[in-house]
Amino acid sequence: MIHWLTQSHETMPGTAASTLLSAGVSPHKSTFLSDSEADRLATLTTEKRRRDWLLGRWTAKRLLQTVIWETSHTTVPLDLITVANNADGVPTIASQLPLVDGKYSISLSHADGQALVAAVAKPSWPIGCDIEKVAPRGEAFIDDYFTETEALLVRQVNDPRRDLLATAVWSAKESVLKALHLGLSVDTRAVACLIDPTIRPSDSWVPFKIRCDNGRLPHPAPHLSGWWRVMGGFVLTLVVEQ
Repeated sequence: MIHWLTQSHETMPGTAASTLLSAGVSPHKSTFLSDSEADRLATLTTEKRRRDWLLGRWTAKRLLQTVIWETSHTTVPLDLITVANNADGVPTIASQLPLVDGKYSISLSHADGQALVAAVAKPSWPIGCDIEKVAPRGEAFIDDYFTETEALLVRQVNDPRRDLLATAVWSAKESVLKALHLGLSVDTRAVACLIDPTIRPSDSWVPFKIRCDNGRLPHPAPHLSGWWRVMGGFVLTLVVEQ
């Protein structure tokens, strides 16, 4: 079962008390940050970075709190969940509580004041998610980052759906590379995300095909499944191992 949640800056408590007094922290720390997260927040140097980082933690913790309640009827205080990153930048979940620690795989993304978090109730499971605001992607961008097949699919569509489709393909590629724990460390053309241009934009999840060129990846990719949808002016994508 894949669980997902989107949240905006406005949903955080007191909009996180002015980003926790601009990272001097304290006001709502006990509300949803663990001690190690509060320490991490204090090291971030820009207001935007702090706000996005806080939004990602708030969204991830709210999602996990809900999933844990649905599966065990236990309400876990948010400050007893720590969302960190391993050496490869992959989000991890830690807690002093056995029903939380090491039990979930998560991915998170944020764009333009919105965050998307996806989780599966299984540790070490390849999962990736991404949220992107629909925006024009020029021909040079498509040539540089899309495979020939992806570019052909996008170029079959006329504006304004062309911008939506190009954004969806880019978001899908980001999700795949997150699931592979590679990010943008490899050529994005090593993976192809084939979104059917004849399918109308939907507010429900629609599958897309994924092809990975293992000859251009540092390790063989597992078989992955992907879905996409629209929400307002954003595209959301999810990828997990089959």
